[in-house]
Amino acid sequence: MTKENKRVILVTGASRGVGKGIAEGLAEPEDIIICAARSLKEGTKVHQFGFDIRSSLEETVNNINQKGALGVAYPIDFNSPEEILSLATFIKKEFGRLDLLVHAACQIHDDLVTPKPYWEKSLDLWSVMDVGLKSNYFLSHALTPLMIASKGRLIIQISSHGAMCYMHGPIYGAQKAAIDKMAFDMAYDLKPFDICSLSLWSGIVKDEKTQKVSEQNAEQYAEFLKGAASQVYAGMVINKIYKDPGLIKLSGKTLIIAESGEGYGVKDVDANSPKSDRDILGGPREFSEAVVY
Repeated sequence: MTKENKRVILVTGASRGVGKGIAEGLAEPEDIIICAARSLKEGTKVHQFGFDIRSSLEETVNNINQKGALGVAYPIDFNSPEEILSLATFIKKEFGRLDLLVHAACQIHDDLVTPKPYWEKSLDLWSVMDVGLKSNYFLSHALTPLMIASKGRLIIQISSHGAMCYMHGPIYGAQKAAIDKMAFDMAYDLKPFDICSLSLWSGIVKDEKTQKVSEQNAEQYAEFLKGAASQVYAGMVINKIYKDPGLIKLSGKTLIIAESGEGYGVKDVDANSPKSDRDILGGPREFSEAVVY
């Protein structure tokens, strides 16, 4: 693999939701986009929050290939450290480099969005921390040496406003807050190698799950979804961030995708600009620049 080829990109959670949209929105001719998640076969459905939701790496890869990029489906269980290490080994052997790593995988329990206090919810909600925090760290740990050696450019963690407001309870909030801080701390360690580390708040996205909810509760969700982003919008914005000549100056920050998109002049597929919801849900915190070893 030489630099004549375009980017080698890994997107986790790419079988559905924000991860799928990012993988498809990023795709440009000649890119190699490794799409990692559990659901492989086209036509696969998962049951979540009372809905059957499409989830397929093959579908994502087919959409990427139609854009002239090469999609690579890699089925994986991010609960398994062994499978995470195998993914890192696969990328090193097959492609020899990694330019962009996007952590978008998460494991959501049906109890997450039930309006109950945390002690009445299942302890299995802890899976949010295992897939979406622990797996992010393990995968970054395994792939950062490759990114350093191959002069990779950017590591992104997908987070949300749940880091700053009550959203779905303490487990979800703790995971999102931890993602933001992890991206900040990774930026410090990565600074000598010119690799940017960012946390991005995706906001409300019109993905498979949101579409199902809106179909059954059209009146209730109509206003709520007016400022939502398309599934591919985040990928479009990440492309602009990746290509920013001043990228390294952003390292360690937590950014709201809608605000970054506006700053880069990115319009969504419907030519609208998604809203950031900062005024309602709050904005990212500023961390101290103090360093303690």
